[in-house]
Amino acid sequence: MASKTKRDEQKKKMVRVVALVACCALLLTAILPYIASSLF
Repeated sequence: MASKTKRDEQKKKMVRVVALVACCALLLTAILPYIASSLF
């Protein structure tokens, strides 16, 4: 039982990390054109 809860916690952490990375990627794709247009 304890191992299962630990596994669930790890899964939640993984989901959080994946969500964070996805958000960062979305932000980057949204912001990069503005940065590129201001630089060049």
